[in-house]
Amino acid sequence: MSSSVFPSTGDHSFFTGYLDDIFSDFQPQSQLFFSSGSDNSTQKPNGSISGSDDGETNQWEVTLLIDERRKKRKISNRESARRSRVRKQKHLENLKNQVTRYKTGNQELINRLRFVNHNGQMLQRENERLRSASVMLQQTLTNLHQLLVVPELHHQNLRFCRAMQL
Repeated sequence: MSSSVFPSTGDHSFFTGYLDDIFSDFQPQSQLFFSSGSDNSTQKPNGSISGSDDGETNQWEVTLLIDERRKKRKISNRESARRSRVRKQKHLENLKNQVTRYKTGNQELINRLRFVNHNGQMLQRENERLRSASVMLQQTLTNLHQLLVVPELHHQNLRFCRAMQL
């Protein structure tokens, strides 16, 4: 006589989804094994079931072990994904900080370049001014030299001419 609410068949695939939902909601304190409700089975004091349903019991044990492993794997995968997201976030923050440092460094280099260009232009103008002044001073010197040399030659010519007349 079957005391189970569910139909007793050799195929337990009907119950798999239902039991997955039940077992995912809570962790049992001890391993529970379900029988098909056959009259030929008895429960032993250690919690295992004996009788003609040993094949079905082993199937449930395997199903429970697989479900437990699946749950552990899901938890492990979730934790791994969380760690991966944290690593990715830290990497992104490091990249943002690096971009900020590079932008600051670039701005400093641009400012230094502007300063050097400005000073270079000032030096070029000063150099041009000094060259122009040098040319003017050379011309003035040449003029002064001519003023000094020409009268001297003129006086020498006059002395020579007087000496010749004597």
